[in-house]
Amino acid sequence: MASGFGFPPGGGPNTNGTTSPLHPYFVPPMESPLQSYYQNTVQLEHELAAQKDVITSQEAAKELLNYGLIKFITLAIAAPFEAGHTLLQVQYLPTNSESREKEDEDDLAEQERRDEEFRRTQEEAEEEEYFDNGSRTGGYYSSDTRSADRFPTPRSNVNKLDPSSSVFRERKEFDQSGYLVRTDVYDDDMRPAFQLAPQEGSSWQVLKELVRHPTEGWPSLWKGQYTNWIYEILHLFAQPTLEATLNDSFDLYDDTIPLVHLDRVGPNIATIVASHVVVGLILSPLELVRTRLVVQTSDPKQRKYTGMLNCISTIISEEGFVALWGGVNLVPTILYHTLTPLISNLIPLVIDRVFHISSDNSPVLYALAELGLDTLDLLIRLPVETVRKRLQIQIQAKIPGKRYETIVETRKRPYAGVMDCAKKIVQEEGGQHRRRHSQRKKPGADDNDNKSNEPKAPWYGIWTVRRLYTGLGVHLTSNLVLFAISAVTKLQDDSDDW
Repeated sequence: MASGFGFPPGGGPNTNGTTSPLHPYFVPPMESPLQSYYQNTVQLEHELAAQKDVITSQEAAKELLNYGLIKFITLAIAAPFEAGHTLLQVQYLPTNSESREKEDEDDLAEQERRDEEFRRTQEEAEEEEYFDNGSRTGGYYSSDTRSADRFPTPRSNVNKLDPSSSVFRERKEFDQSGYLVRTDVYDDDMRPAFQLAPQEGSSWQVLKELVRHPTEGWPSLWKGQYTNWIYEILHLFAQPTLEATLNDSFDLYDDTIPLVHLDRVGPNIATIVASHVVVGLILSPLELVRTRLVVQTSDPKQRKYTGMLNCISTIISEEGFVALWGGVNLVPTILYHTLTPLISNLIPLVIDRVFHISSDNSPVLYALAELGLDTLDLLIRLPVETVRKRLQIQIQAKIPGKRYETIVETRKRPYAGVMDCAKKIVQEEGGQHRRRHSQRKKPGADDNDNKSNEPKAPWYGIWTVRRLYTGLGVHLTSNLVLFAISAVTKLQDDSDDW
C-alpha cells in the first residue's frame, strides 16, 4: 500500500526531524549559507577544543618545567644576598651598655658560685679521705707533720690572691668536656676557626668574607637553595588554590579582579590573609630548615645537618615532631604570614580610597605615596623577620645531639619568645659595638692608647633599635630605585601621549 503513495524523496512522514507535523509531505527549503557556516564553525570549534585538551596537558607540563627552571635560576641569583642578609640578622653583637655589664656580672657571680661549690666538694672529699686513713691506723689521729703536707688547706692558694687585682677577676669558663668557652664575641684569640669575625658591614661585605673563608668558599653562598626553591614552588600552587576555594565557598568575586575595583574588600582580604597564613604555617618547616642550613658552618667536622631531609629527621628525633610547627616559632610564623599579605594588599587601597590618588591622573604622586607606604611596611615587617630568624636557629633539644655550630656568633642563652627576643636585642645590642681584635695588650701600650683606638660611636648610636632593622638601608635603596624607574616610565608615557 505504501507503494501507491508518492512520498517525497526525504522518506515517509516524520522520518525527518525537520518536517512539520502539520504538513507531513512538506519539505523545508535549504538552509541559508550563513546558518550553514555558523553550524560548521561551531562544530569545528568543538573539534579543536577536544584536540586542544589533549595538547594542553602536554604543554602544561612543559610550561611547568620551564617555570620551575626559571624560578630556580632567579632564586639562585638572589640566594647569596639573602644568605648574607640572614647572617646579619641572626648575628649576636653585644655592646658596652649597662645591660652588657650586668650580664658580665651575672656570669661572674655564677662562675664564683660554681667555684665555691667545687671547693666545698673537694674539702669534703679530702676530709673523708683523711678520716678513712685515720681509722685504718688504729682509730686515732696522727700528729705527723707529713700528714699536714699531704693535706694542705684548700683555701691556702686563694687567700694569697688580691681580690682587687684583674687577675683575680679574670676567669675562663669551661664546658662539660673541659674545653675553654669563649665568653666575649670580640675575642679573636678564642674564636673558632670555622667562624667569621663580627660583621658590621653590608650584605656584600659578608659575601666577600664567606668566599675568602677557608671552610666556606663559593658553595656556601647557595646553602638552602634547594629547600627555598621547593618552598616557593609549593607556595605558588597551594596559596592561590586555597584562596580560590575560599572565594567559591563564600560566593565572593573572582580573585583575579583587583581589590580597588570591589565595593566590599573585607571578605576578599580575609580570604587572602587566611590562605597565606594556612599555607605559610603548613610550609613553615621548610623555612625553618632553610634558615638553619644557611646559618650553620660548612665545616664537615662541625656541621650538624647535611641537607634538607637530614635536617628534618634530626629535628624530629632531637626536638620532637611538634618543633617543626610549634614551640617558639609558632607565633612569629603566624605574625609574619599575616602582616606580609595584609600590608601589601592594603597599600593600593589606601592610596586610592584614603589619599584619593590615581595612577592615571597623578603617576608621580602615586609612586611617591607607594614609596612611603612601602617604607612603612619595612618598618613593621623587618623586626618580625629578624626575631623570627633568631628563634628559628634556637635549638631546644629534648635528646642531646651534636652541637649546632654557626658561621657567625649567635646568642647562647635562648629567648623566651617574640617579645623577649625583641627586648633583649634592644637591651644587649642597641649601643655602640666594641670591636676588639685581641685580648692581649701591645707591649708598652696603656689603657688610654687602647681607648683611643676604639671606634667612635656612629651617628645612629642613639638608635637602640637598629639591630631590629638589619638590612633596612638595602631595602630602602631598592625602593628608591624602583620609585625612580616607575616615575620616569610614567612621565615618558605621558609625554608620548602628548
